[in-house]
Amino acid sequence: MINPEILWASEEMEKDWEGCLSVPGIRRIVPRPARIRVRYMSRDGEKIETEFSGFAARVFLHENDHLDGLTWLDHVEDNRDIVSEKEYLKAISS
Repeated sequence: MINPEILWASEEMEKDWEGCLSVPGIRRIVPRPARIRVRYMSRDGEKIETEFSGFAARVFLHENDHLDGLTWLDHVEDNRDIVSEKEYLKAISS
């Protein structure tokens, strides 16, 4: 995906756990739009528009944030809710 841009994002939000190799060892539930419409160019120069929803939308938005100099920490609603990797593993196993 070359020069991706978000054309539209749903008002409906979904919250799920995120973490990142850029900020190792911590996790948090992060709100993201449930659906997005994006445009980008392929390696062959083809312009592509498509929609993503659910996990695919979350991954696209997470990675696109890096292009804008952001991380998932910029979307956390309350910094007091950031947990260690150990606490996260406990939370998802219970």
